[in-house]
Amino acid sequence: MLIHHNFFWGRRVLLPITGLALAVLMQPVISFGQNSKPVDSINIFPPGYYKLKTTDEKMRFLEKAIHDSLDEDQLAHVYEWAREGLALAEQSDVDTMKGIFNFDIAKAYAYAYTKPDSAIVYYKKVLPYFPDKMKSYHVYAVREIMERYSELGNQDSSFVYLDSLKALTDTLPETSPKRVSISQHIATTYQWFGMFNTAIHYFQIAINGERKNGNNRGLGLALANLGELYSESEDDSKALKYSKEALNYLEDVNMPYIMTALNVATYFTSLKQYDSALFYLSKSEKRATQINDANNLLLIRLALAGIYLGQKKYDLARPLLEKSEVELTKSGDRWNLTKTYISLANLDTSTQHYQQAKSSLLKGLQIAKEDKQQTLEVIILQNLAEVSAKMKDYEAAFNYQKQYLNEKDSLTGQKTKASLADLEISYQTRQKEEQIASLQAENKLKFFQLKNSDQKFYFYLAGFITLLLISGIVFYQRSHRIKLKAEKMKAELQTQVLRSQMNPHFIFNCLNSIENFIMLNDQIQASDYLNKFSMLMRNILDSSRNEMLPIAKDMEALRLYVELEQLRFNNKFNYKDFTDPALVGGDYRVPSLLIQPYVENAIIHGLANSENEDLYLTVTASLENDRIKFIIQDNGIGRIQSEEYNRLNRPYHKSIGLKITEDRINLYKCGDETDSSIKITDLYDDYNNPAGTKVEITIKAI
Repeated sequence: MLIHHNFFWGRRVLLPITGLALAVLMQPVISFGQNSKPVDSINIFPPGYYKLKTTDEKMRFLEKAIHDSLDEDQLAHVYEWAREGLALAEQSDVDTMKGIFNFDIAKAYAYAYTKPDSAIVYYKKVLPYFPDKMKSYHVYAVREIMERYSELGNQDSSFVYLDSLKALTDTLPETSPKRVSISQHIATTYQWFGMFNTAIHYFQIAINGERKNGNNRGLGLALANLGELYSESEDDSKALKYSKEALNYLEDVNMPYIMTALNVATYFTSLKQYDSALFYLSKSEKRATQINDANNLLLIRLALAGIYLGQKKYDLARPLLEKSEVELTKSGDRWNLTKTYISLANLDTSTQHYQQAKSSLLKGLQIAKEDKQQTLEVIILQNLAEVSAKMKDYEAAFNYQKQYLNEKDSLTGQKTKASLADLEISYQTRQKEEQIASLQAENKLKFFQLKNSDQKFYFYLAGFITLLLISGIVFYQRSHRIKLKAEKMKAELQTQVLRSQMNPHFIFNCLNSIENFIMLNDQIQASDYLNKFSMLMRNILDSSRNEMLPIAKDMEALRLYVELEQLRFNNKFNYKDFTDPALVGGDYRVPSLLIQPYVENAIIHGLANSENEDLYLTVTASLENDRIKFIIQDNGIGRIQSEEYNRLNRPYHKSIGLKITEDRINLYKCGDETDSSIKITDLYDDYNNPAGTKVEITIKAI
């Protein structure tokens, strides 16, 4: 949850999988008329309001009362007070006050009644009353419109207003409080749409500005928000670093301190450091108890249940989760309610109460689908497949697994699109900052030149030209390096996407094999196949986050893949692998599933089409000086016969898998650029008949 510190700052909620959300206090929805008439003031306004005589006095009184209420997060009467103020301003025809009270009405819609669409309407009404784009109310109205559009998921409209704010920050000094505030809101918008690199950049601008200004409270809030961003991107170590630092600056601010300490406890729980998690959870609970914060006390109870689950103290976790389920259902906090159902299912699965676990997961799935909680939906579908398999309901497991893969692919596609957009915006932002820095340097030189032109005109002119040339060269070189780095990062990201998705034909073949076993009522084979397939998919999804993996883990994933293919081809061939102990003991790392396409090639094109007996496939990995050498060898039909078979049976098939793999291998090649890292040898028997294929792949040891 993002934490803000003055009445202009909203209470937006961003929800990483590992974090905890703040339950929003919902006021009853009221149907408001369009006419701006003073509302019934009985028991609505503070006592001092009734003693005032003039319209101007009443407007100023309401302006201050609303300001104080927003600053203290007390929103109960903001709407009524703002409507009364707007009616008075229209009677007096005071444009400035019309804009201010329209702003306050929008705040009420946004935060008291959580109606972002209505809030946008009133924020837009503010802009004509403050045409100067540097005025605070104009800036904050634009910022609020940007955030409300992002809350509605309307990225295009949100980015229109975001770009206008970015243009404004470029004109402000580095330590300007307005620039610091805007930068943090720009960061949260990029974070909302999954563009984490750009969000980090703007959070750092805010943090640096707060440090230089000595604003400890603002610094603590910016650090806490950056910590939550890292948690959302699943980097709990950095999340801990920034959130713990934030606590040092938030001791005197109750709500941000409670939420940040709670987040720190959650990050420690993710890292399985339960003693530290309990320590920070106790800090959050102590402060929440002091101010009787019921909403955060509920979230603290959920966090405690998570710690008990991690410690396998199921008898302590269950009553906390069951009580939370009841209270969250009443409060309408459906995100945390879904997470509670997932936790209950994990508890019941661990205690082998599979039917109860499935019931909880189905409740959570219904909410996740209705509220479009896609991340939680993917988790639930995966758990339903596993629970169904444990219940020996293989048909249901098969269906849930297919749904899980479909939703996972959709989510991966969205994240990839956001990451590519993030990469492009990061490059454009850095390029623009380089241009601004260059122009600032040029302006300083010109100013200096004009100031001293009477005495040293030619000397400074020459110095200006020299420095301008140097600045141009440095700017060009840095821009070129940034562009190359961006292109490399984009290529690596695209490679990661390709690597994280195995051959669709293989996946569908596996699912069809599982279905076949189910139809034949071969429960043992179906269970064995499904378990291995699930393990392989989990392994691949876990490894897709990292370019390099320990070689033992990568060979284990390769072995699971081959075992599935053996089951698919009725154990037509034998498989052996060997990993040099020096590689395992030395903790060497290799690109994940680098040689899998060559192993797949050996099976599909070499062994599957052979009519011979005693077929085999071997894979070895050995350490040779500063190189790792893989050898894939089979005694199948060989490349010549395989090509002839494909020409007759698959004339239009074109495979790009080996080309992509070859490009990946070349990133880790040894020696000169002309050296080949891949060597393929056709094998023959004593009578010169094809006897298989041998592939040797050499990469540098890492």
